[in-house]
Amino acid sequence: MDGSECIVQMKNIRKTFGALAANNNISLNVKKGTVHALIGENGAGKSTLMNILTGIHKPDSGEIIIKGRKVVLRNSFDAAKLGIGMVYQEFMLFRDLTVIDNIIMGFEVNKGRFFIDKAKCRQKIEDICKQYHFNIPLDSKVNDLPVAILQQVEIVKVLYKGADIIIMDEPTSVLTPQGIRGLFEAIRYLAENGKTIIFITHKLKEVIEISDYITVLRNGTVTGNVANDGINENELAKLMVGRDVILEAKKIKPNPGEVILSVNNLKVKDRDGVLRVKGVNLEVKAGEIVGIAGVAGSGQQELVEALFGIREPEGGSEIIYRGSNIVDKSIAIRRCMGIGYVPQDRLGSGSNVLSNIWENSIMGYHIAHGFKNKIFLDHNEIDSFTNKIVEQYNVKIQNIDDKVNTLSGGNIQKLIVGREFIQDNKLLIVEDPTRGIDVGAIEFIWERIIEIAQSGVGILLISHELNEVMQLSDRIKVMYNGMLRDGGSYKELTEEQIGILMLGGEVSNAKQQDSKDFC
Repeated sequence: MDGSECIVQMKNIRKTFGALAANNNISLNVKKGTVHALIGENGAGKSTLMNILTGIHKPDSGEIIIKGRKVVLRNSFDAAKLGIGMVYQEFMLFRDLTVIDNIIMGFEVNKGRFFIDKAKCRQKIEDICKQYHFNIPLDSKVNDLPVAILQQVEIVKVLYKGADIIIMDEPTSVLTPQGIRGLFEAIRYLAENGKTIIFITHKLKEVIEISDYITVLRNGTVTGNVANDGINENELAKLMVGRDVILEAKKIKPNPGEVILSVNNLKVKDRDGVLRVKGVNLEVKAGEIVGIAGVAGSGQQELVEALFGIREPEGGSEIIYRGSNIVDKSIAIRRCMGIGYVPQDRLGSGSNVLSNIWENSIMGYHIAHGFKNKIFLDHNEIDSFTNKIVEQYNVKIQNIDDKVNTLSGGNIQKLIVGREFIQDNKLLIVEDPTRGIDVGAIEFIWERIIEIAQSGVGILLISHELNEVMQLSDRIKVMYNGMLRDGGSYKELTEEQIGILMLGGEVSNAKQQDSKDFC
């Protein structure tokens, strides 16, 4: 690519953290008005490189050239002034404020010295929405909106700040197939109108569909700079992980045993007293994987929290686990009974990012299994357990005494998944197990989930990644408006049909195929 065509040039960027070279002489050239995908394994250096481009980190060496001019980015405000904006994987929105208040925060148009000119702010936002075909309710509270609209809010927010270069970090992680199509239409329209998109994702099918150019990172270096012209998913996966990767789960025909979990007339309210789970009935058998798909906010979170004891259900609800009603049992008792939990929110619920890696590794384990010494922690035992997780789940760390916030999001995810998977549980409640991790790790975790189910463990899988639910589940349920709908058994319905159910529509009962493709 001719450098004169580039709106972003990063030359020989090097950034180290202690002995770790997160970016090792990386060069990135991004052409104006294109969609440029940035892919790589967890810990490959993607986040560090983008944090340098947005002014959060300073490189140890190298040059950054924006719109033909060499720049030094001291902070994120410098980046914003140069037209660089980022849509983060975790939405940066205040849920109790309105959409318009979220968009203008920090970039208000003032009327006089002390007042905000809301009318001018609104007009500017409405002009952006009209120009780029966004339709968002500016006066609604963020808390009341579906995730697909929130994605649009984040994009409009960076456009309002004057972004010409928009970095999107895993933007499709919580969208339905229909929502992804809408987002891609918006991305294409933005690019056609001169905006430049840097698209970070682990979903190679999406990379092929949406990008013009692709840069692949591995272990802090560039392993590929290619135009999206005939390259396939397997070739990209090999560039990412250095080996061939099977992009489909090796599904094995289940042999379910007795019912291990039976949920009857479960009703659960959210923190505002609104009924979110409306009389749900559900069964999970030993040795089977039951998947729940659904648009974010349909009641999955309240369902899971009630099952694990985080939230108290309404009267008349039953949660029968191995023959006992555990509806009033504590989390500690449920853990001791053999129930494991991988939460969706890896930072808020799954870990304490200010604690050490080893402290996070034994969270929950110390309750269910304890240690030989009941008074003092046995650090040999702790180190052994932690290192087992790190080695088996390829968690990239420097030292188990380091804080969890020194790890990438994907490595935190692998630490949490490993912590729950290697314990001797009878039931696993698993939310978004592969969120934000690379194809090699996805392949590994999918294999572990299938192996664990084959060993006789019941697994309830809740995932916003529809392909994951469809690849792994023996039976599929779809949550919509607090109720569970039947999504058929393995490969009975198509991804499009499940997507329709997620949006409240109806589909034909006709099966996609009569025979199931089990190994």
